[in-house]
Amino acid sequence: MLAKNVFYKLVLVSVITLSILSSCENRKKQDSETELTIFFINDNHAQIDNFSKIKYIIDEAEEEGKVILVSAGDMFSGNPLVDFYHEKGFPVIDIMNLTGFDLATLGNHEFDYGQEVLQERINQASFPFISANMTSQSPLLEQTDATATITAGDLEVQFVGVVETNGKPGAVIPSTHPSKVENIVFSDAAQILGNYSTLKEDSGADLLILLSHLGHNYGEGATSDYSVAGDFPFFDMIIGGHSHSIQDTTINGVHIYQAGSYLNYLGKISLRVKDEEIISEEFELIGLDDYDNYSVEIADIVDDYNTNPDFAEVIGTNNNYLTRNRTVGCFYTDAIRGYLQTDISFQNPGGIRADIDEGDITLLEIYNVDPFGNGLLKYEMTVSAIKDFLEGTGAGFYYSGIMIESDPGTGVIIKDQQGNILEGDRVLSVAINDYIPSIHESYFPEPAEVYDMTTADAIIAYLRNLSEPLDYKECSRYFRYEE
Repeated sequence: MLAKNVFYKLVLVSVITLSILSSCENRKKQDSETELTIFFINDNHAQIDNFSKIKYIIDEAEEEGKVILVSAGDMFSGNPLVDFYHEKGFPVIDIMNLTGFDLATLGNHEFDYGQEVLQERINQASFPFISANMTSQSPLLEQTDATATITAGDLEVQFVGVVETNGKPGAVIPSTHPSKVENIVFSDAAQILGNYSTLKEDSGADLLILLSHLGHNYGEGATSDYSVAGDFPFFDMIIGGHSHSIQDTTINGVHIYQAGSYLNYLGKISLRVKDEEIISEEFELIGLDDYDNYSVEIADIVDDYNTNPDFAEVIGTNNNYLTRNRTVGCFYTDAIRGYLQTDISFQNPGGIRADIDEGDITLLEIYNVDPFGNGLLKYEMTVSAIKDFLEGTGAGFYYSGIMIESDPGTGVIIKDQQGNILEGDRVLSVAINDYIPSIHESYFPEPAEVYDMTTADAIIAYLRNLSEPLDYKECSRYFRYEE
């Protein structure tokens, strides 16, 4: 009996000792400062060349301390060598895996390849994708987690992911082709973020970060990083994307970061954390184009992906440098109108993604200009219907084959290329990509013709048949109706 009592006393002493040690360890953790570095990219749009430099920077930083590496979305669409790879998008995820990414949030362009391909890329990734305002009811796309916890040493960092939903008037979808998000339900981020007000406390995390693809600021009424910081200040910071900007801004006590686009920059946030609070915070924007050091291993892999001689084929020539924000729009609309031999054509500015250099024009350049694989349609529409479309949407478009003006009293005025006003009942044939009528469907009848080709295919065919170089020294055919 005595031995038994001694044994129980020893057990009790052991339990008390462990409890005291645990308590001391917790106090030690709370009383000490912990350093953490968060690196991030946003909106690389399938650009891969600078990942070798990111890998070098990350490897060097990990030798010195705790590191987390994340993406704020739009990893795909914008580089034909990736977008037209036999497994669409595969090179980006392959290189991100090797670079050591910990997490990514879904951007609107993650849906561009379709749900089945997106699921393949999610399965390929060695890091999780998150999105709190997406609910998949599709058999092609599994539901992602809303949040993720990343552990760095003794720190636990909770991330919440969100994607923008401004893709179509009257609908709540991201800015992608509506056909790519069928059977997926999206919520405005402002409607669901309040659900995470106690997540940090409930999970015992040291930090709560919003990994956002909302854009930094889209004006009154639109949910953005700026409005989220104002309405949901329980986030320790917001790491954002979508608006391709550089952000180092504090609103309502919430720091907002963004690192440009196209993998030109790497964002670096250096933190000191104590008692689940940030006590110091420094931001550095690392210019990757001018950074000299790189991982030889990743550079070799990138070179392999970049080696595709098919895209180097010359299909035309160009006398003047064309800029995406004006002269490419003139060429683009002339090309699809000329290929289909229609009266007019329209193109949305967001569907034009690159300039065109002076000199030889290659397949790669055209796919850089038009990377989304949109289909090609022809409509028969009256002048009145076209005016309703331009006035009702208030959206801006490049155009070809007509002259467009606006008058405060009469609205849109459409003229032929000789300056003659066209009557409202005049019927015109219209060449257009299939994204525009899918977004503004109430303004379009059934198409007169659906072509088994993309708009890029039409532009390429048009160029192959030209006998003279392009010459768009001065051209600005853009119209947006404003009352």
